[in-house]
Amino acid sequence: MKKLKLLTFNSFNCEISKFLSNNNNLLLAISGGMDSVALLHLCLRLRPKHKLYAVHVNHGLRSRSTIEQKFVKNLCNKYKIPLYAKKYYPTFHKGESMEMWARRIRQSTYQSAKEKFNCDYILTAHHANDLVETILMNLDNGCGIEGLRGIPKNNQNLIRPFLSYKKSEIKKYIKRKKLNFVFDESNNDIRIKRNFVRHQILKPWVNQTEDVIEKFLELSEKANHATDRMIVAITQIAKSTIIKNGLIIIPNKLTKVLSKNHFVRLIKELVKESNISWRRNKWKALIQWVGTSKTGSKYFINNEWTILRNRDHFILNNKSVAIKINNEGEIISDCIHLKIKKTDGLTKNNNPMHETIDGQLISDKKLLLRTWKHGDRYKPLGMNGHKKVSDLLIDTKVDRFTKNAQLVLTADDEIIWVCGQTISDQVKVTKNTTNFVELSFTQK
Repeated sequence: MKKLKLLTFNSFNCEISKFLSNNNNLLLAISGGMDSVALLHLCLRLRPKHKLYAVHVNHGLRSRSTIEQKFVKNLCNKYKIPLYAKKYYPTFHKGESMEMWARRIRQSTYQSAKEKFNCDYILTAHHANDLVETILMNLDNGCGIEGLRGIPKNNQNLIRPFLSYKKSEIKKYIKRKKLNFVFDESNNDIRIKRNFVRHQILKPWVNQTEDVIEKFLELSEKANHATDRMIVAITQIAKSTIIKNGLIIIPNKLTKVLSKNHFVRLIKELVKESNISWRRNKWKALIQWVGTSKTGSKYFINNEWTILRNRDHFILNNKSVAIKINNEGEIISDCIHLKIKKTDGLTKNNNPMHETIDGQLISDKKLLLRTWKHGDRYKPLGMNGHKKVSDLLIDTKVDRFTKNAQLVLTADDEIIWVCGQTISDQVKVTKNTTNFVELSFTQK
């Protein structure tokens, strides 16, 4: 089993150099505790190659918070490191715990400081013991294989260079260098879940089994490799899904090939939330819906995405589609493009998204592209009478999402085209037509 590293500047420099290039601006998250003070002290020797900045969050939860902020300020002044410090007073969002609130304001403050100092990376002092504590808490929450990864060494512009070191190594470094630090007494409060795991579970375990930290880090490494391979596979499957009329079609047969858990991961990838952590309840609810839903059943994934169970497939619909009109009069959005242009004559085309009409019949009329509404009627090509658009959609057996998103083109409020279905008989090309206009409609 691979032993963890001894904490020296050379080993630290080797570890952090994996993520840095020349002349980076580094933002150090400094609480004033043992871990962050060791991080700051080691980073001092990265100068002048890299510029150092610091950020401190005063959560305002304890009487000693002000003393700790002053300690960090004096420390940064001593080493001539610009500091961004901010004090808060607890104001929780609905359903937000104290830990969730603290995490949210830390992330917000780090980003503000990063922008203020124009930093390339944010460095935190999370170490190997923190990673093991996270895995144990994830297990308690009923995690899957992703939860066994613990904490990543880097996440976009966030770097955790201490994850290869035990807490005991940081203590030795602090003692060796005779560094002062502040102690947060709330770290002993075992009513807080992480503290309970740290003091009541991990510490006794480490005292009994010398290499328990190494074993968990090996587990984390294996979970990372397995997860990476799974992500590659899910990404490839996501690329092979069909997009039709702005809707993402997921064949029902994939539920037979993939586990329900992997199927939900595919949905997560398709709605662009692969990098967002979902709560356990959200996972379980969607997994249960996938396994029990019947044709016509809908599930609201978030404010933008809905999934529908159809006869032989699932359909993902993004309802946040904005339509704009460009200078040429073309109607364009992220998934809609309508083009109206003159053409030389009638061309035979089996594509229902391309139609040719008598342009004279819409000359000087106001054209409008909109979704259909109940009560809409028009005269389908080849019919003598009028027909409700709703009846047409029923006859063509389109799914509910497609039905709700069906667009119509009107001329002075008269429907001339149910897009992708059929044009109105009133604008058809005849032997007397001299002004040919082509309608071209695309949905990505």
